[in-house]
Amino acid sequence: MKRHSILCIAFLAMGGCALFPPSAPRVPPLPKGPVTPPKLSVSDVAMLQKIESRAVYMKAMASLADTHSSDELVKGFARQMVQDYDKTHVAAQKLATNFNLALSDAQSAQDKNRLTRLGKLYGRPFDRNFLYNLIHSSTAKERAELKAVQKNGSTAEMKSLAGALVTLLEQCQVQGNGLIHR
Repeated sequence: MKRHSILCIAFLAMGGCALFPPSAPRVPPLPKGPVTPPKLSVSDVAMLQKIESRAVYMKAMASLADTHSSDELVKGFARQMVQDYDKTHVAAQKLATNFNLALSDAQSAQDKNRLTRLGKLYGRPFDRNFLYNLIHSSTAKERAELKAVQKNGSTAEMKSLAGALVTLLEQCQVQGNGLIHR
């Protein structure tokens, strides 16, 4: 009898798993119709152009330091800025390409004048003016606009780009203040 009950228990245990497997999960329904990619809002297009212009200007300004600065710390900082703003420039161009937009690399007259004045200076006067322009390159209003896009941008890429530029501007301000007041 003992053997018979062990055999029944083993048979029921195996039979329950092998004969009645659990049903497969339901397949989720496919989306109806073609899925449209997210669109970039008009305000984000204008902000993308501002980000592009800012990146081109800051990269041009920082590239002057390699030949005009006499301070190795300023030169090293400027080289890092060129790399960082080049990444921002490439990201803005890529985002514009994804949405079939053409961004202008043209600089404002004010930016051109600043670059011209800065290009005529060498040594310590260049360093002071370069760092001053760097510290005062963005206003609180511009940073607030970028933070708003970072929160409420129409695409994740735009939010990420605005956040990266806010971080970069704040980092440049802090490091520029440190270099000018040393």
